[in-house]
Amino acid sequence: MIRHRLFMAWVAALTLFGIASDARSLTEIPPREFLIVYSGNTLGELKPCGCAKEEDQGGFERRVTYFKQVAMKSKNTLFVDTGDSFKEPSRQGKIKARYLMQAMSLLKYDAVIPGDKDLVYGEAFLNEGASIPWLLSNARLSKINPPETRIKKLENGLTIAMLAVVDPDLYYAAEHNGGRITDPKESAKKSIDKLNASEHPDVIVLLTHMKRDKALSLLALDGVDVVINGHIEADTDVIDMTPVKQDGKIFIQPGPRGQKMGELTVRIDKAGNKSFDQRMVRLDSNIKFDPKMIKWYEDYNREVEDLFFASLDARKDQHGKEKVYASEQMCLTCHLGKHDVWSKSRHGHAYETINRVNKAFDPECLKCHVTGFDRAGGFISEVDTPDLKNVQCEVCHGPGLEHAEDPQPGFGSNAQQACKLCHVKNHSPNFNFSKYWPKIKH
Repeated sequence: MIRHRLFMAWVAALTLFGIASDARSLTEIPPREFLIVYSGNTLGELKPCGCAKEEDQGGFERRVTYFKQVAMKSKNTLFVDTGDSFKEPSRQGKIKARYLMQAMSLLKYDAVIPGDKDLVYGEAFLNEGASIPWLLSNARLSKINPPETRIKKLENGLTIAMLAVVDPDLYYAAEHNGGRITDPKESAKKSIDKLNASEHPDVIVLLTHMKRDKALSLLALDGVDVVINGHIEADTDVIDMTPVKQDGKIFIQPGPRGQKMGELTVRIDKAGNKSFDQRMVRLDSNIKFDPKMIKWYEDYNREVEDLFFASLDARKDQHGKEKVYASEQMCLTCHLGKHDVWSKSRHGHAYETINRVNKAFDPECLKCHVTGFDRAGGFISEVDTPDLKNVQCEVCHGPGLEHAEDPQPGFGSNAQQACKLCHVKNHSPNFNFSKYWPKIKH
């Protein structure tokens, strides 16, 4: 009997000790946190054009510096991108895409969705000369085969799982090329079940590439903690970057053209509850250019210049045979006062501004800094068509050779519409016709 009592007392003591030990271990678990840096919707913007100070944000020369600064502060960081790095296909665009993939590879992202616009040069292009951690959970493409999930174990002991789903409606071309895209919600559920059974992640981050409303609905999925969505139709689209918090979860979106980096700090308290702090970081002039990336951009410029001169004969054959522009010198003969106003305006010196920054060979710049570039009878090069440099009268009023040879009233009366071709949000965010017109009124 005595032995039995002693044994029971010993068991009770051990039980109490175990409870106390568990309580102590719970209180000793420190709150942990990590940072998610997210980007997307770059749309081929290697570097801001510099036309407007307000839009002088972004570019990979700054992004690389920013990534290095973040990595130095903390090893507990996740870098993700929601896709649409490329824009519409063109010869210059393909050069951009190749340099952009070089930069993305250098940045060491943890996961990147191939956006629908990233397939404009074909799926095989995404494998050319770059190491990018593509991620797709509900799609199997014909030329690339990204994993369904990615796992990152942080130095603070947290295990982060990443998965990525895309909207089949945006990737119809991929399906026609032999790919297969399944329902994003059902695929996400299956991936989450697998992750919980095998990896037991502390946080699940779901990357999505779809319209906002569709992506936002996925926040209700069991197991998902963070949804980061990217998709953009045009670089002038307005993106709602305001975070949506719901039932202890969060939905966020990156901004356009890589101008800002999103930062989401995720905190997990002792009881496992999660909280979030989100902010957007401007990549402006306060962030210095990375020296290696300066050389990278110079290499890109050289390739674009080579392309410009390689296509010179073709442009002469295509656009140089028909003469339709009179040039500002012919306009001068009848419109002396108006010409004087023009010559003192920034339009009258538009070519100098791109020549000063070594961009007088860049088609993306020339179209808004010369007269009739890539149009019949328009500017070809400084040597071939020196009389069509700058934003001359005919940019706004239309080709005027016939009018100059036989002047008639009413020519070029719809000039206001021409302003909208170059004074777009990206290059002229504060443009307002009634406010700008007095500066060039003539």
